Amino acid sequence: MKALVTGGTGCVGSALVERLIAKGYSVRALVRKTSDLSHLKTTGAELAFGDVQDYESLPPAVNGVDLVFHAAAKVTPGWGTWEEFEGTIVKGTQNLLDASVKAKVPRFLQVSSYTVYEASCRRSETPVDESTPCSVALTPQTYYDYAKLLAEQACWEYHKQGKIRVSMIRIGSVYGPRDRLLADRIYRYVSFPVVLWPGKVDPRYAVVHASDVADLAILAATSEKAVGQAYNVAPPEPIRLKAFAEAMIQAQGGRRIRGTMPYSVAYVWCALMEGMAKLRRAKEMPFLNRYSIEIMQTECCMDGSKARLELGWEPIVSAEEGTKQYVEWRRAHDHAGKK
Repeated sequence: MKALVTGGTGCVGSALVERLIAKGYSVRALVRKTSDLSHLKTTGAELAFGDVQDYESLPPAVNGVDLVFHAAAKVTPGWGTWEEFEGTIVKGTQNLLDASVKAKVPRFLQVSSYTVYEASCRRSETPVDESTPCSVALTPQTYYDYAKLLAEQACWEYHKQGKIRVSMIRIGSVYGPRDRLLADRIYRYVSFPVVLWPGKVDPRYAVVHASDVADLAILAATSEKAVGQAYNVAPPEPIRLKAFAEAMIQAQGGRRIRGTMPYSVAYVWCALMEGMAKLRRAKEMPFLNRYSIEIMQTECCMDGSKARLELGWEPIVSAEEGTKQYVEWRRAHDHAGKK
């Protein structure tokens, strides 16, 4: 069976490539010529050069494919223009759906996000399940969230019209090698001898390792039960963000002095860093910005029981094991980059 993976150089996409190959699938990865292909070339995956924003590059990529795993996206929440998010996430998904339908691909797995639940997920005391309505208000801080919602709607529309059979996963907080968000920021944040936590809030997070996410994606893409269904990717019990940071500290080794700072001070500092980056017209999302500090004060709490009950999925990588793997990869990656 042949699978196409988009976003194969990213955290989720690269884990998908690895897990699919380990399970005996023939894997093709859609990649841009400007991407870092060093890891993918070690996996044995076939490389198809193209871009989801360029429809003409997609027919060769989907030709002869049985499963499409769509993990490509602009993953810089809170940073970037609406046109960038719309182009990569919304139009990119529509292009891939169109190409897949024309190629008569049987199954399409959309990688979505907990952010489509917006306030229901971030501020509710009760973990949200898949029956929770998805509704996002469009603001500069929610461009990523809103684009993901529109991409979901496009997928469901194609499914309802009988054009292609769609399944979906909604990820909480994923981490692992090649992660540019959660693990990257926590790793850097706790690398200093003194670690100051902003405010007294310690939110719950649905933290899942990328290899576990990949396993659920494969189950959802291949199970008949999963056709037309969405599944939250979340562990049986959420982890507190400070506990995840502590696991990262232990994985790094060394001593740390821990303390807190007023949230208002941290917010102003992050706003200043964001403002300076915008003045420089920086293309890369700054390490400190308003979004990064705000999510450290809000929940990411999801009910993942549907995936466990219907598909038999169970996450197996603990925070302790996962952060240790990440630190080992990060140090090797950083060392290779300095040569």
